[in-house]
Amino acid sequence: MKIILICISFVTCFLGYSQSNFVAVADKHSIGQKLSKTAQSVNSIQSDFVQEKYMDFLDVTLESKGKYWFKKENSIRWQYTEPYNYIVIISDGKINISDDGKNSEFKVKGNKIFERINYIIVASMKGEILESEDFEVAIFENNTYYLVKLKTLNKEIAEVIKEMEMYFEKNTLSISEIKMIEPNKDYILIRYKNKKINEPIPASIFAL
Repeated sequence: MKIILICISFVTCFLGYSQSNFVAVADKHSIGQKLSKTAQSVNSIQSDFVQEKYMDFLDVTLESKGKYWFKKENSIRWQYTEPYNYIVIISDGKINISDDGKNSEFKVKGNKIFERINYIIVASMKGEILESEDFEVAIFENNTYYLVKLKTLNKEIAEVIKEMEMYFEKNTLSISEIKMIEPNKDYILIRYKNKKINEPIPASIFAL
């Protein structure tokens, strides 16, 4: 279950703003194109993150911290440093996991859940998710941010993620926060900080 929650967290850049006073944008298509074009220009991302996992049944929020790397084509490293040591690397169609020093590997292909999650990750990074037929898209704005709300239409994806909310800084069109809401009302909130865009990342980062 831990690996599924962590993979959901990728659909992965800091909450220091009010999520209120948003209104629907006048030209959703134009804003969507701008966001997609910016995403397509991103070759690499390095970032710290804070993740909050809210569990509705227990009415508790669990916080964790770590580091995140992304490099085209589709190489990702998600490394938790607090409160536990856990690494997930997705690259070349494989998922490698290090759980407190214990390593394992398996393929994405053939596992429906991971195939759909991998699709969300890739589509998000390439800016294609706003044009995907698997989601109903609505875009809002306030003075500082664009808010993209994605309602899942695909039944297989909806089993894992019901809705997503993505917050983009207007001045850079860079994602600052993403919230993923699960069917049972649990959600994962990821806040990114100290982002570095298009800076070199050594290949060794994507190997255990």
